Amino acid sequence: MFPMRFIPIVVLVILLNASAVAGSTYAVGTCLPSLPFYSTISEAVSSVPSGSTIKVCPGSYAEQILITQPLTLEGIRSGGSDMPLIFPPFGGITQVVNGPGGTTACQILVRSTGLVNISGLGVEGSGAIVNNGSYLAGIAYEDASGTVSHVSIRNQVLEGFGGIGFVTVTNSADAQTVTIEESLIRGFDGVGIWSATNDGAGVMTTNIKTNTIRGTLSSSIGINGQRSDGLVQSNVVSNVGQGVYLLLSGAKVTTNTISVTSPGTGVSVESGSSSVTGNRIDAGGGQGVALYDAAAGSVVKGNTIVNSLTAVFGCGYGTIPPGGPASGFAVSGNVIMDAAIGLQMPSGNTSAPNRYYATGSAVGYCY
Repeated sequence: MFPMRFIPIVVLVILLNASAVAGSTYAVGTCLPSLPFYSTISEAVSSVPSGSTIKVCPGSYAEQILITQPLTLEGIRSGGSDMPLIFPPFGGITQVVNGPGGTTACQILVRSTGLVNISGLGVEGSGAIVNNGSYLAGIAYEDASGTVSHVSIRNQVLEGFGGIGFVTVTNSADAQTVTIEESLIRGFDGVGIWSATNDGAGVMTTNIKTNTIRGTLSSSIGINGQRSDGLVQSNVVSNVGQGVYLLLSGAKVTTNTISVTSPGTGVSVESGSSSVTGNRIDAGGGQGVALYDAAAGSVVKGNTIVNSLTAVFGCGYGTIPPGGPASGFAVSGNVIMDAAIGLQMPSGNTSAPNRYYATGSAVGYCY
């Protein structure tokens, strides 16, 4: 038995050792010989202590990754090498999330955990085999929070409209916040970034900032928010049928550059009260901003909208009650150029002065 005077010292040593383990740094690969290392990312994320940092060496990793504890996953460059690249595993992707529109098979899945940050990785979807799930996603956060930055998510393609770059979804009562920023999402045939809160769950707040989002089909959607709040700011969205689509959401869509294919819609607010401000929208001969029946209270202000059939269309009938044209839209300070109709909306809406150039009719009404 230790004498009583030694017990505080022993306890202190134990606490210091525990502190040294928690939050330690590990490597995947051998490019950082001073660190303990693993041969695969999957082995690392399931083995390290909670709160650790995992640095992934350059190389190709054919695996699906499941993260269920707080950590930082960071791809690094070594000797001028490219970022680490994650490919679909040879046996197919089997891990799925109950996401928007059905189950989604995920190359990287962050599930039911605390804060997880991911950076510096490439996620390649080419050749993916989906054994279970109606969609394919590069990275998904389910009931988890964190930041994803400086990642390249590309070529998620599945049967014409099944590929999603990045998904956030919550099924629990707890609110979650996820930020994706300064990243590239390209080559998808479905949705670039899809954020959703399932029925009865807590609010999913997804902040989408300074990303480049480029689709492959006129039917694809750049950013899709369903029961999702957050900031959609300074992104470049192109080669899609819809730039931003919002359903039952309270998002702030600001200072984005959106270019859609014909016939397209730059920003659609089907329901919820969102703001669309300071964006530059090329509507591809379609609608610049579309406001639907349950989007009363939405604000469209200070945007530049070019190449449209209707720059701001407020006569839409969506899928959410009340099922008729709403009033209370605030549309002001927009620059509208090369439009057949500038504003088209029901009476009772605010349409303070906007500027029109090469526009057939400044204001039209619903029929």
